[in-house]
Amino acid sequence: METKKNVQWINKQEFGGEVIHGMKIGRKLGFPTANVASSSPSLQNGVYGVQVHLNSKKYEGIMNIGFKPTIGSDLKHTIEIHLLNFEGDLYGQHLKCIPLFYIRTEQKFTSLHSLLKQIKEDKEYARAVFRSKSVDQNKRIS
Repeated sequence: METKKNVQWINKQEFGGEVIHGMKIGRKLGFPTANVASSSPSLQNGVYGVQVHLNSKKYEGIMNIGFKPTIGSDLKHTIEIHLLNFEGDLYGQHLKCIPLFYIRTEQKFTSLHSLLKQIKEDKEYARAVFRSKSVDQNKRIS
């Protein structure tokens, strides 16, 4: 998949936090997420391409910041990260994250099926950006 739009790079500071238990909805949908206990970085709610530093290794991923409006209206503000090419248990571990590029705004979907379709598109878009030569190595965690 090629990137369909110009990549909207962001210049935000790295943040970190402990991976905590969430509602496990991402796991049920086939996209497990690390729910990060952290003060919210200065980012608007939405979906981002990120690089994560965990146990001396670097991973690429997608991150959602917001209130999960498709799931429910009474949820608190959360930070969730789906790591690409990672399997394992992250609970209790501390990770560092650097947002690299903006993908889209947070939105409410009419069904979990619609949400799942969009998550797949977000993931493929992020993979395309990470594979592209436009990824500036200086933007990544060193």
